[in-house]
Amino acid sequence: MDEIGAMWILNLCATLTLFEIYTILGRLGFAANRLSGLLTGGCMIPISYYFPEYGIDVLAVGALFTSSACVLFPQDQRGMYIKRLMPTFFGLLYVPFLLHYFIRILETDPESTKTVSMSFGLFFCLWIVIVAKFSDMGALLVGKAIGRTKMAPSISPGKTIEGLLGGFLASAGIGALIPWLISEYAGNLTDLSVCSFTPMEGGLWGLLIALAAVIGERIGFLKKSRDSYDESGNLHFASWIKRN
Repeated sequence: MDEIGAMWILNLCATLTLFEIYTILGRLGFAANRLSGLLTGGCMIPISYYFPEYGIDVLAVGALFTSSACVLFPQDQRGMYIKRLMPTFFGLLYVPFLLHYFIRILETDPESTKTVSMSFGLFFCLWIVIVAKFSDMGALLVGKAIGRTKMAPSISPGKTIEGLLGGFLASAGIGALIPWLISEYAGNLTDLSVCSFTPMEGGLWGLLIALAAVIGERIGFLKKSRDSYDESGNLHFASWIKRN
């Protein structure tokens, strides 16, 4: 039941994020076919949960039907519809398709001889989110404290090399700390031994997740939106998704 609840929460966040992505693209002059995109995106994560390994098939079928729907429009409107296909597919790939891999992680539940409170798959999903968040927090705190060297002035004037390194250290630190705390003090929470998830591996994976978070932060349209969505605080879900 915990996994099902997590799946539906993830699907809700993904759908809301996809809606905001389409809103941003529309403001930038790249309007998407919202209805077909949101319907396809809203089905992708649940289907990949109830029918494992079919997430990419949902994307392919959705793309087929979305493209074929242009024949339903009058001749003078087909050009506009086709022009909107690329932003529609971009949103689907960037949000629900990438997030459906969380479902594959969630279903990673090897046989365990221990009685635990949480499956390893659910624990690992939460661990990824926490590590990604600490990457952002570490970069912010270290950057404000000692940040001097600008990393990408034309894209993100506030980002510094010192903050970047702080984010990497924070991710690696929390990535190693969590499995160490569980193995030492909370062994009944989840069974880390089923995947041999050690503090050393947690630290190394934390560095990789921090790198992925940095790449996500560099997505240009989220930081260079002419309406400054990030700075105004209106892009709540998209700000979350670009890190995870």
